[in-house]
Amino acid sequence: MKIEHSDALDELVELQEASDEAHAGLMRLQEELGDAAQWTDEQHVTWRDAWEDAREPWWLLDTALEHYAETMGVERDDLEAMVKEAAGHAPLPTAG
Repeated sequence: MKIEHSDALDELVELQEASDEAHAGLMRLQEELGDAAQWTDEQHVTWRDAWEDAREPWWLLDTALEHYAETMGVERDDLEAMVKEAAGHAPLPTAG
């Protein structure tokens, strides 16, 4: 499958990269904070704020994938796989 609108693919890849960075930031913070059962109230607030900040890029990517899949008449999962591959993710193994 080829996306005819390269601008759309560029936009989706940028959103995927922002989403990836948000996820990586949360993972770094989680590693830094250690065991959640031993977090202070301040650490819980820090985590909650970081989680809320990370939700925006995830939501933007999800919304854009839905929009472009519908606009282009392609399956959302196929479009998402194409975007992830273009953003440097390893392809998921196929069943069968």
